[in-house]
Amino acid sequence: MPADRPVVVLGLLWAGLSFARSLGRAGVRATGITMHPHEFGTRSRYLREVLRAEGDTAVMKALRQAATGGERPVLLPERDDHVELVLRNWDEVSSLYELPMPPDPQVTRRLRHKVTLPAEAARAGIAAPATVDADSEETLRSLELRPPFLLKPVEGQHFAGSFGEKVLVAENVEELVAKWRAARERGFDTVVQELVPDAEEQIWSLFAYVGRSGRPLATATGVKVRQGPLHFGTSAVFRTTPEPRVRELGLRLLESAGYRGFGHVEFAYDRRDDEFKLLEVNTRVPMWGGVAMSRYFDMARIAYDDLRGLPEPEPVDLRQELWWAFLAKDIGVSLAMARRRELTPRGFIAPYLRHRKVRGVFAADDPLPALGVLSYARSKLA
Repeated sequence: MPADRPVVVLGLLWAGLSFARSLGRAGVRATGITMHPHEFGTRSRYLREVLRAEGDTAVMKALRQAATGGERPVLLPERDDHVELVLRNWDEVSSLYELPMPPDPQVTRRLRHKVTLPAEAARAGIAAPATVDADSEETLRSLELRPPFLLKPVEGQHFAGSFGEKVLVAENVEELVAKWRAARERGFDTVVQELVPDAEEQIWSLFAYVGRSGRPLATATGVKVRQGPLHFGTSAVFRTTPEPRVRELGLRLLESAGYRGFGHVEFAYDRRDDEFKLLEVNTRVPMWGGVAMSRYFDMARIAYDDLRGLPEPEPVDLRQELWWAFLAKDIGVSLAMARRRELTPRGFIAPYLRHRKVRGVFAADDPLPALGVLSYARSKLA
């Protein structure tokens, strides 16, 4: 049997913390590397060591340090900026670590990049909202898309940090041009996409781990319940539930692209034609990925065993209804929904009363990360 390998987690918010906890509870030695201050996962008792670094040079130094001695470690890049750093330094990082990513970095780049994603969707026969590269004002003024429009960053998570929104909504072309100019002035390349109407409560996801052989070894599907910013944000509450069409479409796309590792494929349900329309692919663990790294279902362990060379298990699919919630975010989201008369007090509390729930941060056997959430929240407001 292959020897246990250490784990290095690059990024220590929700997903990185969940991954470290899952494997730490199994006795796997885990090291954390943080690129940003205020990451609450650095307080986890399941991290043997935490290295702090800022900028590519310092992070690469930390990655080299964490990879010295013993077996070749498994590396989890948690969020988009961590994946981007790995891709920028692909040759060295892939020589040091086992990665839950395809061996060809171009596969990852094509799925992450919203300009190339439509071609990947078309090749797999997956429906997607009409999307146009926002390369000039002339392009925007000659659009044949139906308003309202969504202006989305080509890739990366820094757009949301700059604008406070994951996407910008424009009701007409003039508004679109103004928002495109603002994004361009801040250095963002963007695409324009048609808005799927009334889809805010029908944003569905496949979260999968595709093994080294190309077989999907673990899958989970679910839907956003509450998100922030409202309608176009990241999850505050998420519910897993079987949705065979989302699973089939997401796996078809990943297989067509030749993808390996952790993948998150997001769809909007379009009631006009009863189809799920592809929105984006995240080549990493989603924020709510801890719902599939728990005592109910542990995708982290399946991925770790695959990356350390154990024989493949039979594929498994999460069939239970589980609820994931990040209370610190959900309070603000729920207050905003209540002001719009979109949520009652009973509706707010319902996910927290569920028997099968997974908390975004707090764990009875690892309580200290929850104490760091306030510091993290303050840094985001600042």
